[in-house]
Amino acid sequence: MRKGILEFVILLSLSRREHYGFELVTGLTERAAIDVPEGTIYPLLLRLSKDGLIQSELRDGDGGAPRKYYTLTAKGSTLLAAMIPSWQKLAASVDGLLEGHLQ
Repeated sequence: MRKGILEFVILLSLSRREHYGFELVTGLTERAAIDVPEGTIYPLLLRLSKDGLIQSELRDGDGGAPRKYYTLTAKGSTLLAAMIPSWQKLAASVDGLLEGHLQ
């Protein structure tokens, strides 16, 4: 389940703009409160790339080492569009269970 959520939030992040790997890791930690080690993200990025959902481009960094920037492909956008309603349904179901539990 965690892998599916990570895939979803990565695609969602890349739908807004391109990111380089470390930026994705820190963004997930800061914005989504998901603490994910880099060793988990990079293999997932490689798999998403092999599946044609994202693409990468190596560019010079800001005065440092080159960075690999990731963008969402058309195939990734299509998958993300299909994932959003499923996520909304799951979130609503869990919220309903929580409301019943907290009363």
